[in-house]
Amino acid sequence: MIDNIGSFVRGSLVEGLKEEIGKSESIFVVQYSGLASNQMSNLRKALRLNQSRLLVTKNTLIRRALAGAQAQGLEPLIDGQVALIFGYSDIAAVSKSLTAFVKENQSLVLKGGVFRSRILSKEDINTIARLPSREALLGQLVAALMSPLSGLVYTLNGTLNKLVVVLNQIKEKKQ
Repeated sequence: MIDNIGSFVRGSLVEGLKEEIGKSESIFVVQYSGLASNQMSNLRKALRLNQSRLLVTKNTLIRRALAGAQAQGLEPLIDGQVALIFGYSDIAAVSKSLTAFVKENQSLVLKGGVFRSRILSKEDINTIARLPSREALLGQLVAALMSPLSGLVYTLNGTLNKLVVVLNQIKEKKQ
């Protein structure tokens, strides 16, 4: 009876993990051995601000959940005291939070991750962290798209001003 309850609980945990893996846009694997509980709480708060979540569970449950999921390349990283970080929106913001936290707390080790079925190394995550945020990139795109239009408006406005000046000069000569 107790074995059945244990397997039921493990099964529901694995299903919950699979659901989180399916919902998340990115998944990061970190090794947290040596991290104090208040540091772990600070990490959770920082991640929550970027619409992401840290989850600590048994490695066997993580491996079962990863089997058959989009994040299959993460299995080699699941070794030792690891936690999964599920990112639900901007990968650059989550990467920035993680790399900043790793710089401040040497006991947290960033092992790798996955973004939309693409496996990311530690170096990939550091590169993504140096990128501007999604909002900043969208702002740059809008500015780039508006630049030719602004030039066209300026040119047409100058031409119209010249036309008005010429028409005023003609009007003055006729009077």
